[in-house]
Amino acid sequence: MNVTQPPRIEIDDEDRVAAALASLQQARRSDLRVECVITGERFDIEDFAIEDGGERLTLSLTAEGLPRERFDAGVRLHASLGVEALLFSGIAVQAFRIEQEPAALVIAKPARVHVSNKRESTRIRLVRGMRALVQLQVYEDRNPVDARLMDLSLGGCGIEIELRAGMLLRADQDVFALFIEFPNGTRASLPATVRHVQLAERNGHAYVGFAFARRDDARRNGVVQWLREMEREIAFRAGHGSNHLIQPSRLFLGGTESRVSIRLDRQEHQPPTNNTPMVASLRRVAHVLGDTAIALRQERALPIERLYERADTLGRLLDENRAEFLYALCCLPEQPPVIQHCIAVAGRLADLVQSEDILASNRRDITVAALVHDLGNVLEAGPHTASTDPLITDPAHPTNSHTGLLAALGPAASWAAGGARRAVIERLNTPADALPEAPASVAVDLLTRAAYVVDMIDVMSRGVGDREPKAPLQIFRELYHASGEDDRRWVERYMKRHGLYPIGSLVHFSSGFLAWVLRLGDDGQPSRIRVVRDVGGQRRLNQILDRADFGQVGTIERPGLPQRFGVTPY
Repeated sequence: MNVTQPPRIEIDDEDRVAAALASLQQARRSDLRVECVITGERFDIEDFAIEDGGERLTLSLTAEGLPRERFDAGVRLHASLGVEALLFSGIAVQAFRIEQEPAALVIAKPARVHVSNKRESTRIRLVRGMRALVQLQVYEDRNPVDARLMDLSLGGCGIEIELRAGMLLRADQDVFALFIEFPNGTRASLPATVRHVQLAERNGHAYVGFAFARRDDARRNGVVQWLREMEREIAFRAGHGSNHLIQPSRLFLGGTESRVSIRLDRQEHQPPTNNTPMVASLRRVAHVLGDTAIALRQERALPIERLYERADTLGRLLDENRAEFLYALCCLPEQPPVIQHCIAVAGRLADLVQSEDILASNRRDITVAALVHDLGNVLEAGPHTASTDPLITDPAHPTNSHTGLLAALGPAASWAAGGARRAVIERLNTPADALPEAPASVAVDLLTRAAYVVDMIDVMSRGVGDREPKAPLQIFRELYHASGEDDRRWVERYMKRHGLYPIGSLVHFSSGFLAWVLRLGDDGQPSRIRVVRDVGGQRRLNQILDRADFGQVGTIERPGLPQRFGVTPY
């Protein structure tokens, strides 16, 4: 798809470049953003200072979870000044201080500045209360996915979309159709190409930048009109309409009952979540996995150091409070299923390997391998991937999708890391007839079997593919009888550590109440529960009971399936 860029004037005179920077510092609003040269990601600059006689700039930006080396290859600065759009380039990065808040990016003075007409290249961001719907149809035979318009320029737009869909897009990928619709019903389809993908500030979402292909004047004129109307609406909302000379834009007139509002309300709805510190820590783990999945899809370097840091986080949380940790693993509904699955497997495998001395000492490397073990599936996704596909590999039907993941991870830094990857990523995801002929070491063989059991239990509880979700007791029975002697030992170990009613599972009491298991006693039976539903009266509850008070709800009768009753552990 042919995407043209607006005409720019290049200025490389030091004095004029310095003057442009000084003008930005004096301007009330310059819409300054920093762009990563390698990835194309853009980040808002909260503040900046010109130092050392103009030889250095320090930029303050929000960069939670970014690796220290993200900007090593250089950056570009985007800004607006009056009717002009400025692009500063030829910038070397001197330091990136991520330990402070906000993070500080120290750069050398730019070598040049490119100047273009603001209307051509500067984006207009939708402010609070301004809403527009984007429907992204990636492939011709797939239904559009709803997203939110975040910004618009004559050359493209930025959208916020669920991470499940956003992490499967690639830079320079042409999409079949991108529809933009405003609350008053104004709607148009624009041919577009993906420019960059990054994590959005909103949890469980991605920000995707698109470039429009300029095919005809009608489309171009339509976008120009939208930009004018958006500027009018922003001015009105800023209070400039108090003199009655500026009226609100008709684009945003539609009310809460408009099609756009209804669909955006649905898209922006956040499921109820557990906001305990334990879950908040797991969300930071999910953040890194989301960044890893995007990096894989974009063929960028993976954040290996941060993956190890998040493996340390899981180990620390497990050691601090095992019961709360195992329950928190079930409380990440806003994340893509594959990320939920990887975190759950990593957490439970880290817990299980503690029962085997030869594996316990390598828990950190094992956890890292488990955190990414199914992320290779994002590389295989394409037109054949259904919108409902959770991208989770069924251990009973392994594929070779892990090969790209192993290549992206690069050489293992240690024997332990290599063994963990071989067991949890390679052997777990490779069909038996395709495994290397060389026998595995004792440690790798043990870990492969342990990982298989943990992975299989989580997959069977979710109901991946054409399988219906199953309750823990049924899973244990089926897996035990279908396994060989060596695998059965790990099933037995798992059952011993988690009981017949594991933490995070749903139980049905004799009096008709449903409850989540929060803690187990020394006997392996539930000792604390969260009562959430009276099935007979259809009442929703949220009452925590210890074992001494279980008499209020009767005795445990059987496991329950959350999907059947529409209840969640948070």
